[in-house]
Amino acid sequence: MNRNTHVVILAGGQGTRFWPISRQSRPKQFLSISDSGESLIACTARRVKSFCVKSQPWVVTNSMYKDLILEHVPGARLICEPTGRNTAPSIGLAAVHLLAEDPDAIMIVLPADHSVADEAKLVTTLNNAVALADAEDLLVTIGVEPTYANTGYGYIRRGARLAHSGFTVNRFFEKPNLERAQQYFESGNFYWNSGMFIWRAATILATIRDEMPELHLGLMKIAESIGTPNHDAVLAEIFPTLENISIDFGILEHARNCAVVASESFGWNDIGSWDAWAQHFEKDADGNLQHGDTLIIDSVNCVVNSEKRFTAVLGAEDLVVIDSPDALLVCPRSRVQDVRAIVEELKRRGRTQLV
Repeated sequence: MNRNTHVVILAGGQGTRFWPISRQSRPKQFLSISDSGESLIACTARRVKSFCVKSQPWVVTNSMYKDLILEHVPGARLICEPTGRNTAPSIGLAAVHLLAEDPDAIMIVLPADHSVADEAKLVTTLNNAVALADAEDLLVTIGVEPTYANTGYGYIRRGARLAHSGFTVNRFFEKPNLERAQQYFESGNFYWNSGMFIWRAATILATIRDEMPELHLGLMKIAESIGTPNHDAVLAEIFPTLENISIDFGILEHARNCAVVASESFGWNDIGSWDAWAQHFEKDADGNLQHGDTLIIDSVNCVVNSEKRFTAVLGAEDLVVIDSPDALLVCPRSRVQDVRAIVEELKRRGRTQLV
């Protein structure tokens, strides 16, 4: 095990596609999808515990979730953002904190809200990625072998073979339509983009400097304040001004030093929608999933979840029905990726109690 590895968990998002169960006060990463009751973020921290050689995992989060983080990941080292600015600023902020302690730090960056069935395979894959990032100045991502043509994931097309089960990245592709997803799946040269990244902290900051100099300038101002009494004030002043952009759009799609480490499927799921959530439970002979006090009659491929009251569905097909104590969601399974639009509309209407 490389002694310079540091786990960084990104836990600032709200999980708006998981509405109405995921709310601003208790977002998706703090919920459980298993009978054990272990939350998604607690699972994430536990399965990579072996990589936390020098310190407990670092968790980048919104300051409002500070107490929740420590409840679910005791001993976590918190990096609290004053406001959400997407993954490029979040990862950059983590990198400057790590470099302040360890000039040779290798970051294992993980979303807080993914699930993994075969944890041993994940650890093997991450070890390969760490070895590759340690040997070369590469930005390494984990590519999951597709098991079907999924339109909800981004894709990575691999290039030349590298050591440690790695390949150069030929190109990143955003979420495709079904026809393109089928082509990617059948080609054998594409992986799902898992959103898991491994690189030296110095390497990602150097790439940010080259590709996003304004972001780098802001991060360096924050870096200079780490360990001083002025740090919170500098962070509050600078961080909200940083460009709100993902690491994929801002850095990886432009950088020339990207690599992907391939893995056999380890049962990865980003739990990005109610459709993805449903994959974790047994379904009836008609493909329906029932969770809670529910009844489904003469229906096919429906997802029905009720947290409190009895919910019945009759004569439906490909329907999602999610009933929470104060809000009800009904939508076609083909539209589950668009649930976040409800949250945005509620905000626009001032219905903040439902967000």
